Amino acid sequence: MLHFHPALLVVLWLQLTSFVRAITYSTHDSGCNLFFCMDISIGDDDILTYEIKPIFEPFGWVGVGWGRQMKGTPMVVIWDGTDGSRILSQRFGVGHVEPIVDHKPPRVATLVEPSPNTVWETKSSDTSNYSTTAFQIPLNKSEPRPGTMIWAYSLSTPESDPNADLNGHYVAGTFNMRLINPSYVPPGSATAKTILVHGLFLSFGFLVLLPAGALVGRLGRTFTVRWFMIHRALNFYVALPVIALGWVMGPVTVHNANGAHLSDAHKICGVLLLLLYIAQVLLGRYIHAKRAVPGRALHPPNNILHVLLGLCVVALAFFQVNSGLGEWAKSTGRKDVDKWYRDVWLVWVLALPAFYFSGLALLKRQFFLEGLGNGMDEKNYIQLSTTAALDAEQDSEYGELESGMPLLARTGY
Repeated sequence: MLHFHPALLVVLWLQLTSFVRAITYSTHDSGCNLFFCMDISIGDDDILTYEIKPIFEPFGWVGVGWGRQMKGTPMVVIWDGTDGSRILSQRFGVGHVEPIVDHKPPRVATLVEPSPNTVWETKSSDTSNYSTTAFQIPLNKSEPRPGTMIWAYSLSTPESDPNADLNGHYVAGTFNMRLINPSYVPPGSATAKTILVHGLFLSFGFLVLLPAGALVGRLGRTFTVRWFMIHRALNFYVALPVIALGWVMGPVTVHNANGAHLSDAHKICGVLLLLLYIAQVLLGRYIHAKRAVPGRALHPPNNILHVLLGLCVVALAFFQVNSGLGEWAKSTGRKDVDKWYRDVWLVWVLALPAFYFSGLALLKRQFFLEGLGNGMDEKNYIQLSTTAALDAEQDSEYGELESGMPLLARTGY
């Protein structure tokens, strides 16, 4: 059974609560195409506010839906009534036909007053005189980001009735509102859980388990012949599943957010770090398999490469964790993460090299034990020659196999 030091549990708990605080942050996103502009904001009460401003003449109706195709997608359609009022109609797509009126939608949309501070950056030089329509709708907990949405724009205005028939759209398409300025993940959502697993498991795997295995390899060999068993258990049997699970949660989070893979240095470095870790594990297993080869050097180049590669993996992991914190601060609009987290990271990045390189003071002891045959193997013997012992025909004349007494102590010669 694994036993964790109380101080480590405190650090992990503080890390968990830091991530929870970081993801509960209000945000918005906006964009324009040639036909209309849309702004989305998310409040602390998990209410989405949509503001839509038509910019293409003439304006009939505009609809947006939460899905990737018309069939099976709930949507909201808005237009101006003949008396200047705003009309909002909730519909449900059943195919490439007019969406039907949804009298009992799972999330009810409500017209609200648009914000006077919204600034539109249109692709068209003509911003039109059409007014902005705003509505609010509860956040879908299973889809925390609006993600890829469908839209349609018509030049024909329906009657002033939410149940009115809709004429065919003039143009339709999709857009991706990623809410990346800043990013938002509601607490308790599936995306929030994957982020927590990703950050917590990888931080623990790369900055706790692997350094612990490295310290065992550097210091443990000078105290016990069983150091390799602990070294292998930490770096492979324990660290591998922890790192694998945490790493997979990264691409899962990007996919759920409709983001692009390998689109920045943090994502690329994450792939590189995983490949280096796998290479390090394979190299270690290769070295261990070759340890008993006759005539093998005590410290072959493969061993030195294994040490250097391990140091590179841990160093890159420190950079990657710091990069992840920076990416989070950049995407959420927070200038920094809680001060305690930075302090813990800084203390560990300074203390770990000090612990590791202090083991160089034990090199003399290590070489002495290796000279006694007390190295990586547990056989605890000194190999005098790679040739076979005296054969059976020579034993009776020159050997000591027939007697437990040394030759010089025997009498009768």
